[in-house]
Amino acid sequence: MTRKMLTTAAATGALALALAGATPAVAAGTAATTAATTAATATEVCDASGLQSGLWTKLCYTATEDGVQFTGRIGLAGPPSPGSPPLRTKLVDAVLTTDIEGGESLGTVQQSLLFRATTLEIAGYGGTVPCGSTVTATLSVSADGWYTHPISTSVVVPC
Repeated sequence: MTRKMLTTAAATGALALALAGATPAVAAGTAATTAATTAATATEVCDASGLQSGLWTKLCYTATEDGVQFTGRIGLAGPPSPGSPPLRTKLVDAVLTTDIEGGESLGTVQQSLLFRATTLEIAGYGGTVPCGSTVTATLSVSADGWYTHPISTSVVVPC
């Protein structure tokens, strides 16, 4: 096998793992999760996605009776074309903001990450929120001088 074929096969394999839901690489950041949602009945919902800076982005949340936790994901927009050059590492700037309706902020995570064709995960702020409150998160990603096209999702914390 030639080097080009091996590189293409490796990139395709990484994409397949990312799309199959394999555990993504977790991006190291300065902000820690403010609260963990550990209820056994909590289910992750991913209802916002879009292309930003030539990358696929997805915004997910897990809501429980007393709070919500948001996660952003950044991955390949699609598989590399056969015979294309190897994917290059790119510097990606990501911002994940979380706000309660009415103006209170749960926090903002801002990170510069190296994207190497492996899905990155950004753990956003979450926490205890009064039931019935609406919480909105926004993920924006920029790289290579592209403008951001933020994606957002809102969730009502169940009672």
